Amino acid sequence: MSATTPVRGVTADRILIGLEADTASFSSDEENLGMRLVIAEVNARGGIEGRRLEARGYARRGGAAIDEQVANARHLVEEDGVFLLFNMGGPAAVRIAPYAMSRKVPYMFPHSALVTADADRYVFTSFPRYEGETAVMFKYLSATRGFARLGIVHDANEYGRYFRDRLAALAPELGYTMAGAEAVTERKPGDLIARLRHLRQSGPEAVILALYPEQAQAVMKARAALGWDSVRMVATGPLTDEQYLEVQGASADGTLGFCLYPDPNTDDSPGVAAYRHLMAQHYPGRPLNRYSLYGYVFGRLVEEGLRRAGRDLTTEGFIAAMESIREWDSGGVIPPVSFSAANHHAQRAGFICELRAGHFEPATGWIAP
Repeated sequence: MSATTPVRGVTADRILIGLEADTASFSSDEENLGMRLVIAEVNARGGIEGRRLEARGYARRGGAAIDEQVANARHLVEEDGVFLLFNMGGPAAVRIAPYAMSRKVPYMFPHSALVTADADRYVFTSFPRYEGETAVMFKYLSATRGFARLGIVHDANEYGRYFRDRLAALAPELGYTMAGAEAVTERKPGDLIARLRHLRQSGPEAVILALYPEQAQAVMKARAALGWDSVRMVATGPLTDEQYLEVQGASADGTLGFCLYPDPNTDDSPGVAAYRHLMAQHYPGRPLNRYSLYGYVFGRLVEEGLRRAGRDLTTEGFIAAMESIREWDSGGVIPPVSFSAANHHAQRAGFICELRAGHFEPATGWIAP
């Protein structure tokens, strides 16, 4: 990088990274918390080529979540001039990805499987696609566990509707019956007993939860209130996290799910141990979960790309550096990662797990759908 050719978000002593939320609080944004751990560790070691990492984000103001996420991404790029965007997941990622491509801004690892491009130059994706996850989980429920009738409670947005539609579409092929579906429109719902009672009347033996944490907690409370202990609950996507399924007085034990990462509290792999050490150092007493573990491991991948790009950091050089990564070792958090110009997808495998005594335990090894 020459003195006459400035690079957006890069100065002599700083690299500016755009995050999804206000970096001063992170009251509920665990994915960004994981990235913050990486930033703290990198800066404590002197930065990258003498440059410190600096995060910037904006608190949501209470409007439509997707619109606010997209507006914040635009503000970070067009007003703050960040070098890259990190996370900004969920359904908003479907709109942010083409925007990042149009502005030639690296968009790193949105917390979503709705973005399915493998070769978009400025977009790198994170965990397994929902198409593969649904095929694996629905087959496992019917063929391995013997459930003949599957129901679903889903968010009314694109994420939830995708799981609902896949449950219906795969039924003839996989040999189960779709028993019923209930939509949840509120992100923080109240009493869901009536909707769960209605679903119960259709006779599902297992219920898919294509929901966000607070929605899933409301469903678990309603299940307990109804005494519906015979039904098996099934978590999807990033919902598969102990912290967001356990509800006081309403045990979630027996819940099945497609796990993307090991147990952050008990796994003894080096990568998870490093995450725990940094959490204890920077956020003592804060609960561990797979959301902040996600932010940590994918933040480390961003760090790897920045280090490979070297002192002469440019956007194109960073992309080339990321594409040079082969068999990158996360320390056991995810399978080895390799990129190329035709492959910007970091994680293709997960594993089926079952909640026992408050912790998801593996029921299979890594499965790449």
